[in-house]
Amino acid sequence: MESIDPAQARSFLVLAEELHFGRAAERLGLRQPQLSKQLRALEAGLGTQLLERTSRRVRLSAAGQALREPLAEWLRQGQALGALVQRAARGQHGRLRVGLVSPAGFGELPRWLRRFRDRHPLVELVLREATLDVQLEALGRGELDLGLVLQPEGVETPGVRCQCVGAEPLVLALSEASAQRLGERPTLAELLRQPLVLFPREIAPALHDAVLDFYRQHGHAVQPTQRAVQMATLIHLVSADFGLAWVPASMQALQRAGVVYRPAPRGAPRCQTQLIWREPAGPVLREFLALL
Repeated sequence: MESIDPAQARSFLVLAEELHFGRAAERLGLRQPQLSKQLRALEAGLGTQLLERTSRRVRLSAAGQALREPLAEWLRQGQALGALVQRAARGQHGRLRVGLVSPAGFGELPRWLRRFRDRHPLVELVLREATLDVQLEALGRGELDLGLVLQPEGVETPGVRCQCVGAEPLVLALSEASAQRLGERPTLAELLRQPLVLFPREIAPALHDAVLDFYRQHGHAVQPTQRAVQMATLIHLVSADFGLAWVPASMQALQRAGVVYRPAPRGAPRCQTQLIWREPAGPVLREFLALL
């Protein structure tokens, strides 16, 4: 039905209901000659007669009967499509693809997503746990709309728009055995001599360097004894006494048997959660950012 004019289609459907040119023209706000012209154009485009007209009556032809319901459905779909397009342009319909590092799930993100879904139930939320390097690549390829990453406090993620949405200290995750060996008040030197489990540098270069710089500033050129990509995995390694890990304070919500958390030493780096995206932001992303 791509060649059918919607105005001609509506005129035909009203005529099919009224079977009277005068009444149909009145409903449509047209003069009878205009209505007749529209019908002739529709019939010419379809190559068939839709109405059988005599001086006394008007009735649908077999072709008109066959066309009536499919044409009405086509118009309804067109109206629904127009409404969908308008909702999409306002950011009320579509999809929001969010990449996140695992600690983000322990912060405000779940509440933001719930609030957004309550206001925009027709937007599909697609969540993908991914490290900073993977998120940057996915944003560059257009596979993500938004990312949540960790950076040292005061450091912006390069190459993208970013917005800080929270800052927190790092804390030390220790095995129960290590905590017992160190006692309640270990010295800074004792803490820094503990084996270190850390994420690879390519995952989050600035945060990785901030942790190791703290060691170097205090005379310790440490090399991690074990690396793992996800913060949760670091905590699992800590539980097996591989060493201590530096994790965001919000990760203390992950209670793992055999793990205790201690405040980081004075002067230790802090971290912040950043939203990152590439411009231009789409309507759905703009709606999400406006809620924060």
